[in-house]
Amino acid sequence: MEPGLIMEIKVVLARDKISELEASNGKAKIIPFSGRVDSPLFSGEILPGAADVQMTNAAGVRHLCAQYMLQGVDSEGNPCRLFISNNGYFERDHRPKPFEACPTFLTDSPVLGPYLQGAHFRAEGHSSPEGVNIRIFDIDKEK
Repeated sequence: MEPGLIMEIKVVLARDKISELEASNGKAKIIPFSGRVDSPLFSGEILPGAADVQMTNAAGVRHLCAQYMLQGVDSEGNPCRLFISNNGYFERDHRPKPFEACPTFLTDSPVLGPYLQGAHFRAEGHSSPEGVNIRIFDIDKEK
């Protein structure tokens, strides 16, 4: 496993359900998705309601905020839920590959809670045929 990698979420985009709006001062797009993660830390499925909301302002800077909840089991096999909010920005007319974002977590797992409450994570989004693979890293363990 790559240094610092704690999980990889396989996201499947619902391309036929994308909502878009173009206005004089920018654009908005809502992309629903589903998916799954299998890792030593957590394994589970993305619950219905997951969406990547992207807004591009008049200057061409795009903000993304993907919010989703997963249901599964923690590293000790306890049933739990994991909520992720992943935020990132793209400069005007530039979408890096992979794109980077900053994830924050909420969980009802007593095992994962203390670890995931820290602010030491980063995410990378890699395109896949189905959508995107979100790779989440603990930056303290990448060194």
